[in-house]
Parts: sequence; C-alpha cells; structure tokens
Amino acid sequence: MQKLKFLPSIMTALTALTLTSCSTTTAEQYEATALTSYTWQVKYANDLTSQPQPRIETFATTSVLNRNGVKPLGAVVDPDDRGLWWPTLPPRPSVDEVEQRKKPQEESGKAELMKDVKYKLTYGVGNTVRFVE
Repeated sequence: MQKLKFLPSIMTALTALTLTSCSTTTAEQYEATALTSYTWQVKYANDLTSQPQPRIETFATTSVLNRNGVKPLGAVVDPDDRGLWWPTLPPRPSVDEVEQRKKPQEESGKAELMKDVKYKLTYGVGNTVRFVE
C-alpha cells in the first residue's frame, strides 16, 4: 500500500486537538482524505495594475478525492512529491469565454490555473465519528 505522505500534517492537527482537550483519544478507525483540484480563473478590473482587489471569475474545475493514499479514479500518472494524486487538467477557457464575462470598461487578465488541496481526517472513537479539516 502507498505510504500516506500527507498524513503527518493531518496527524499533527489531530495531536494538537487532543493536547488542547487535555485528554487522550485512541482512534479505532480513521480515514485520511485530500480533495485535489485544478481550476482556471481570470482576474477582471478597470485597471489590473493598480486595482488592489480585482474581480475573479472561475471557469472549468476538475478534482479527485484521495483516500488513504490509494490511487483514485480519474487521477493521472503518479502521485506528486507529497503523495497526492491529481485530476486531469480542465479545459482552458477560450478567448470568447473570457471576453463574455467582461463588464463594460473592464480589462481581463490571463487565464491562470490554480491548484488547491483540502485535507480531512475522519476518525472513530467508540460509537462517535469525528473529523478534523
């Protein structure tokens, strides 16, 4: 079975939670998940160089749910250096799609591909299921 490289950060959070509650928790069952996503986004503003908070529009997104280090359906190639599997890239927005979302007087930036990971650890203690995000 593939080693869980992202598990140490989740276990650190679980340890911190245990220490702050001043009691010991023994997890009988656990599941570590990481939702990996790619999203295309474009920034819009009247002046992209001077406007501090441009409006951001998101376009296509793809994601896969990593579960306990096992290769998920839809993942490509091999896991990255943190043991995470990534989805296929979503289609890049066309120039027409980007232009359609512009408001009057706005300019648009270049389409940027954003990567995101959301971690979650679900564990069982007795008859209770808890999670750490």
